[in-house]
Amino acid sequence: MRYPNIAGNPRKFYRWGLLAVFVVGVVGILSAARVVLLPFLFAIILAYFLAPLVELFVKHRIHRVPAILLSYALVVLILAATVVYMVPLWVQETGKMIHVVPTLTKQIQLSWNYWLKRFHQAPIPGSVRKAIDEAGIRWENKLFSLTRQLVSAVFGVLPGVLSVVVSPILAFYLLKDMDRIRERFWQVVPIRWHAPVYVLALDVDRALNGFIRGQLLVALFVGILSGLWVGFLGIPLALLIGAIAALTDVIPYVGPIAGAVPAVMLGLEQSPIKALYAVLGFVAIHQLEGTVIGPKIMGDSVGLHPLVVIFAILVGGEIGGLAGLLLAVPTAAVVKVILGHLYRHLII
Repeated sequence: MRYPNIAGNPRKFYRWGLLAVFVVGVVGILSAARVVLLPFLFAIILAYFLAPLVELFVKHRIHRVPAILLSYALVVLILAATVVYMVPLWVQETGKMIHVVPTLTKQIQLSWNYWLKRFHQAPIPGSVRKAIDEAGIRWENKLFSLTRQLVSAVFGVLPGVLSVVVSPILAFYLLKDMDRIRERFWQVVPIRWHAPVYVLALDVDRALNGFIRGQLLVALFVGILSGLWVGFLGIPLALLIGAIAALTDVIPYVGPIAGAVPAVMLGLEQSPIKALYAVLGFVAIHQLEGTVIGPKIMGDSVGLHPLVVIFAILVGGEIGGLAGLLLAVPTAAVVKVILGHLYRHLII
């Protein structure tokens, strides 16, 4: 690989420094203003998804505002139909779970008391008994710490909820004034930069399309494996559970739980060991997705190395919580495209 020689070229050295300052500045701004910027980022992505549908309605002689409202209505209708279909099944399975939990809890309590009694009656040396008691205390402390982390994670979701509420309103105005924004943008950009900026826009569009394809492939992978595993265990509604796992896979943390809960509930109705196998299967599937399949597919789709995808997800989660996790990969893909264009036009 040939690296650029900047030592003997002060101008190139200056440009490299300018590029480094730009990258650090962007990261700093995103980190400092993440709560404010996340709704705008979600709005841009939502407008990006809805723009083709809006333009299709406009081509059929529907005014822009009614076209936007009609597009929103179609999305809401699809979501509502999905909820109407899914919720009764969830309510039914939750009702079954409510009947199963008391019996299961009683069985666990009886088993625990039995083994605890056997433990205290067994001729175990004092040092071993002390070590076991200390291990139990450590696990109790770990469980308490995990509970606190889960509570913190729930409160960390609030910025993401704010983004979901505000973003459709911002996206509406983006779609409404799209032509005016585009016109003002090209007025601000110097004429000599029109061609490279247009190429940059095409490359960004290509990267985002790749992200969408990659996300759909990963969700399909998770849905198929989840459905096959549940069917292999003999748990009913395997097809529905696979569909839930695929549809919710895009949501970090929430997705795996939403897919696993119905499988575990139905498994508990048959036997606790089957529910345990269901949990282990979902954990294995999502570990495989998060460490191997997801980074590989997403990396190939958006042109990023799998390690870069993992790094972007970690940084996104640290900066923006749940919303940052959702936006990490497409943001990394766009940043890569922008840096590539800056390198070609400023450094070389």
